[in-house]
Amino acid sequence: MERDKDALRPSPEEAAAALKAVQQARSAGYTPIPAWFFPTLGLLVGGVLMLQALHEIVSLALIVALVIGYLAIERVYNKQVDRSGVAPRELTMRQQLVLAAPLLLLWIAGQLLDDRWGPVVWVVIAVTGACWTIGYGLLHNRRARERARASA
Repeated sequence: MERDKDALRPSPEEAAAALKAVQQARSAGYTPIPAWFFPTLGLLVGGVLMLQALHEIVSLALIVALVIGYLAIERVYNKQVDRSGVAPRELTMRQQLVLAAPLLLLWIAGQLLDDRWGPVVWVVIAVTGACWTIGYGLLHNRRARERARASA
């Protein structure tokens, strides 16, 4: 049986259009980050900070559950990006620092205020850290979409 080799190959016009679409997506800087990613990450960050309130009560099972949750959302996200056909643009080092620095400062503040206020301070810090992560993600996605629309 003979197959038509050209049946699987796109025409030059189709290939040029596909290449142009990929180049536009990459130049726009828009990575298709799912809407659920940053809220889920925020909840995991809040969970890690909340563990500080429990001190010695923290069981290994809670820590393992949070690590597994993080690995799961990363895996699902990467699969979705792979299916989209556009190589993801990761957060730049500056963007990563903007996201992580306030979380580090919150943790340090919690360590300093723990003796005075006890576990209550960790609840406030956990909620603040979760809200920061979710808010950062929403702002990042909004800016990325605006850049994509502007370059289209």
